[in-house]
Parts: sequence; structure tokens; C-alpha cells
Amino acid sequence: MTGRPSREAVARWNDAYAEQTAALFAAMRSASDDVAAVRRLAHAYHAVAFAWRMLSGELAAPLWARHAAAVAAEEFDRRARLEMERADSAQRKGEAT
Repeated sequence: MTGRPSREAVARWNDAYAEQTAALFAAMRSASDDVAAVRRLAHAYHAVAFAWRMLSGELAAPLWARHAAAVAAEEFDRRARLEMERADSAQRKGEAT
């Protein structure tokens, strides 16, 4: 029988996903050049990646679950980078006007 991830890791994941969901909906409701909303989303994606990375390090979890968590962490890091680039681009455009 395999173990379960720690409550701390699961709680961090739940908190990160709650913030990511809130940030995503806030960004969807805001203007496309709202730098603060995009940066909030980027930071939320980064927090989710960190939470996935914590889960991937949980030795009690099955190997397949740890691998899936590591892959998810990479994807959320990628999303965080994309959103940060979008925020930087919007900020540069705003400063040019």
C-alpha cells in the first residue's frame, strides 16, 4: 500500500490553486493591459508550480504521482514565465505612451 502526501503539501496545493483560480478570473475580467492583474496571475502560477514541486518530493506518494506532479510543476512554471513576459510587454507599451 502506498502512502499519502503530507497535509502541509496538500494544504499548500489547495491554497495555491484557490489563488490561481481567483487571479485567473480577475485577469479575465480586467483589461488585457492590466499589468497588476497579469503579474498576480504569474505569481499565482508560480505558487502552483511550487506546490506541485512539493508534492513531487513527497516520498510517500507513488512514483507515478510524483512524476506527474513534477511535470505539472514544469507546466505551471512555463505559464508563470509567459504571463510575466506578457506583463513586462504591457508595461513597456504603457510607458511608451
